[in-house]
Amino acid sequence: MHWMNFRRWAYALMLMPVTALMATPVFAKMIRFTIDRKASHIVATVDQPLARMQGSVAGSFEIITGEIDGDPADPAGTGHIDIVINATTYTSGNTHRDNVVLHDALETRFYPIIKFVSTRIENLKWDQQGVSGTATIVGNLRLHGVIKEIKVPVNGFYATDGSFSADGDYQFDCTDFGITPPRGLFGTLQAGKMVDLNFRIVANPDDAPAATPTPP
Repeated sequence: MHWMNFRRWAYALMLMPVTALMATPVFAKMIRFTIDRKASHIVATVDQPLARMQGSVAGSFEIITGEIDGDPADPAGTGHIDIVINATTYTSGNTHRDNVVLHDALETRFYPIIKFVSTRIENLKWDQQGVSGTATIVGNLRLHGVIKEIKVPVNGFYATDGSFSADGDYQFDCTDFGITPPRGLFGTLQAGKMVDLNFRIVANPDDAPAATPTPP
């Protein structure tokens, strides 16, 4: 198969926002981040047919929209992430391979959108209070017309300028979403079914929080 490094993707998109909320100073108000589409990336990696000789191939996707919101005083209880990805933007640097993935595997003429919506945040831990930490983002991933719950571990960093960045990766079996791995060599050999999704999400606050910190 010649397609997705989807492992970093679905995870990054969701887990980054959570860390941002965790690292934010304690304010008694909800804040909202908008994902920077150009600064963020989602890459899916899959083994090619005859992987021992040909190795794996990575393809990237573009984000359409993305938002993160919640109360910094209670990120685990209020944090929420919503990310929409354009499935038709898959590119791996090989036009023929990309066309096969888009037409035969992702079937983007029927399923042009990939979407992740978080439902809760688990295992929130600080590496450096108010600056960096880890969490597991739980949510529903809609891919190829199928919706499944996934759990994505992420590492997040909150900068002094208010921006938030998160990294992560996630592995899944594409056949769980009804996707048939593409074939190579005139259709005789099939690509791998495991997708390694790697992502980096960068988000900026819609407005600088002006609230006064809540007394301890």
